[in-house]
Amino acid sequence: MLRKIWAIASINIYTTFTDRNLLIIMIVTPLILATIISLAFGNMGGSSPITNIPVAIVNLDTPPVEGSQVVDSSGSLVSAFIPAINEANTDTVALGACDAVQRADSDETTANTYLTDLTEATLLDDPAAAKAGVDQGDYAAAVIIPAGFSESISYTQDDPAITPLAIEVYGDSAQPISAGIIRSIVEGFTNQLLTGQITIASTIGTMIDRARQNPAFGLGFAAAAGNGSFQPDFACAFTPGFNTIQIEQQSVTGKQADFNPLVVFGSAQAVFFALFTANGVAASIIEERRQWTLQRMVVSPTPRVLILTGKLIATFLVVMLQLAFLFIGFTVIGSLLEGEVKSVWGNDWLAIIGLILATSAATAGVGMFTAAIGKTAEQANWIGSIVSMLMGILGGAFFAVGVLGNFEWVTRLSVVRWGSEGFTKLASGQGDIGLNLVFLALIGMALFAVSLTVFARRQDI
Repeated sequence: MLRKIWAIASINIYTTFTDRNLLIIMIVTPLILATIISLAFGNMGGSSPITNIPVAIVNLDTPPVEGSQVVDSSGSLVSAFIPAINEANTDTVALGACDAVQRADSDETTANTYLTDLTEATLLDDPAAAKAGVDQGDYAAAVIIPAGFSESISYTQDDPAITPLAIEVYGDSAQPISAGIIRSIVEGFTNQLLTGQITIASTIGTMIDRARQNPAFGLGFAAAAGNGSFQPDFACAFTPGFNTIQIEQQSVTGKQADFNPLVVFGSAQAVFFALFTANGVAASIIEERRQWTLQRMVVSPTPRVLILTGKLIATFLVVMLQLAFLFIGFTVIGSLLEGEVKSVWGNDWLAIIGLILATSAATAGVGMFTAAIGKTAEQANWIGSIVSMLMGILGGAFFAVGVLGNFEWVTRLSVVRWGSEGFTKLASGQGDIGLNLVFLALIGMALFAVSLTVFARRQDI
């Protein structure tokens, strides 16, 4: 009995995996589609892609002369991106050092991400060359500091008015996130410079007003200014958040949110194409009837239930092998893109195998059911294609299910959603896939039983 079942199943498996055209549809196509979609959504790994952003810096401003009250704001901005600039800028007025920064830096428990970790800056002389580099994709953005910027943003006794010139940030439209980050950094730095200069202007203005109202205070202020003892330290006014940039990718629950599009769309595409495969293998029983192969098996000393069981097992095994090959392929692609051998599905191999088996049972059950209700092979394939497309759309094979908003509950009717969600959980290190396993296994067994009953009762088989 078992030998007959395996003979029927092995023939279908052999026929399926020796058809080159079918293998392209089953394995190559989903691998290509998932990879293209994943690349379109950005970084392939689960970590944040916000690092080493290429940026061009063009400083058209001239450093202030030695002894001037003008602060070298443009030099400070450039040195924030390229720290080595500080070494060649010792003759100009610097922003000073804030003691609070040193105290924060000495705290070993503080994990800071500095600007040099976030960007990879290149100093250029020509704005046109910098913009050309952005257009060519060499830089995510170009920061162009205009001539006279430091003087326009500095408060001095001779020119107390602060009328800052605008810094141009020329971004790459193909890298909107990175360009937006650079713009935010420049805006934050400029705002901090303005805060410091306003602090200086307010402090000096307040002391002048008090000197006018209180002659004794005025005499003391004038004497301190004359002998050089009046040396206020405004360095901390120019220091945003202790001169650090801290980036943490978080979800609303406070845990790190990892998004690997290869996992999300790869698993959805794998289950989606598995539905087509299951329907095709199951519908082949109708095609065998047309070719009189089925009738010859029926008149042989082989019970009808064994023939249908062999077809059911063949459908399950074909889908299981297809999913296994696809997930191995996605692992290879992910490792190549990451530059290291890495399992994109996590390391809980027992759960991964269990989920592949449950998903295979569910998709094979759907395929057998759609084939069972079709009276002809064409009708069965037509019904199976519609069901597969609907489940693929609802399950996130083409877009994130979150876009459905209040109708997100409809996606729970799709085995693609349950399978893709389970593999995504395993890839992110979550092990709570019990509900996914139970649903997929139950739907597979139920549809297997219904299909077997329908096929067995049909008189034309």
